[in-house]
Amino acid sequence: MIPEYVIDIKPRKSDVPERFVSLPRITEPPKLFSPEYWDWWEENEWLINFTVHVSNLALVKELANELGIACKENNKKKIESLIEQLRPLRVLPFNERTLLEKWAHMMRQLPDDIGGPNKEKIRAILSARCKGRVLEAMCGFNSYLEPSEKIEVTALDFCREALELYQHPERTRILFDLNKITHRKGIGFFQEGEFDAITICFGFHYIRHPIIVFQEFKRLLSVGGRLIFIENPNQCYSDMIYRCFLPENCVSCLKKASFESVQVEELAIAEDWEIEAGGHYFLIEAFKS
Repeated sequence: MIPEYVIDIKPRKSDVPERFVSLPRITEPPKLFSPEYWDWWEENEWLINFTVHVSNLALVKELANELGIACKENNKKKIESLIEQLRPLRVLPFNERTLLEKWAHMMRQLPDDIGGPNKEKIRAILSARCKGRVLEAMCGFNSYLEPSEKIEVTALDFCREALELYQHPERTRILFDLNKITHRKGIGFFQEGEFDAITICFGFHYIRHPIIVFQEFKRLLSVGGRLIFIENPNQCYSDMIYRCFLPENCVSCLKKASFESVQVEELAIAEDWEIEAGGHYFLIEAFKS
């Protein structure tokens, strides 16, 4: 298996590149919440919730103006023509996108990454525990490993946009989906014992089969190497998770993956408002003996 390296570099952008456009109603809706209303809504919802990429904004506004005139004139042929021009310009709603499309969308648009107000504290804690060759798995674009002569970091993620925006583009960046790992198929381009540490920050929620993935991570670790998680039950995109994070669940999966030594530490870095909302930060380490 040959790794797919990402070499492109793209700048961070906090401006959302999508805009809502108010289009004229082709037909007036029936009485609200009547049986006929829901049929009308299903047919017209895509026109009501019409969002476009900024590059198409001027064109869509021009077409919307023409559509308004055609509606006033009841020019059905013109209306049909304009609808056909508008339809392919609409951005697919977030809830209709694939999982990968959702991640790509967020990587391009979010001004910052998940991790709460404690990124610098987390970065210092995690960096102090790593040395040698480190795999930053499920890295997103926000690295939690500080540059250091003591570590050589390889970044791995399944989202190309995340790796293109990764804040340390000089590091090796590899595109790979951990959820494709099976009992028969691992990360074939990494050798046994290749890494001294593997880190995951706020990623446990998104691993479909954690025991299988952790078994592969154990293969990749050198003797004495460590798999390190930093997690928070509240730090996730809830519409895309496979499971909720609880320390005991993570520990159970690690032990089932044959990690004999597992340690759990609650990090005293949560803000008061995070604690009130049930958010606590945990550091979980599993060692390969």
